[in-house]
Amino acid sequence: MFYRELKTALEQSEQVEVITDYERYSDLPEKLKTIFELHKNKSGEWVNIATGAFIPSSAGVTTINYSALYIFAGAGAGAILGFIVGGPVGAAVGGGIGAIVGTVAVVTSSGRHNVDIEIDANGKLRLKISPIH
Repeated sequence: MFYRELKTALEQSEQVEVITDYERYSDLPEKLKTIFELHKNKSGEWVNIATGAFIPSSAGVTTINYSALYIFAGAGAGAILGFIVGGPVGAAVGGGIGAIVGTVAVVTSSGRHNVDIEIDANGKLRLKISPIH
């Protein structure tokens, strides 16, 4: 559900904000790390390299792996517990992380987006996704 709603919002060039309760890089679901390529962009700017905790009031940038997003969204993957999709989507989603089943098809997204990583004052991760016009 979460991935399908995210895919739909991005296809419609909507601005989306993903708010989490996660405070450590190691706590993030692997699917989220993969879609937002967080492993490639993990740095001392927003993740404390020694502890893995997010650095309060820090920021960074990352990209979207559209192929992974389409795979997870198209395969009916489950929602991520504790995530809220904000902006025009406006839907709260929850549930367990679902397994990928069925045929995997790689699709190219028609649009591109900027993804800003923000760690709030309490050390929680937030992703702000904006279409590039």
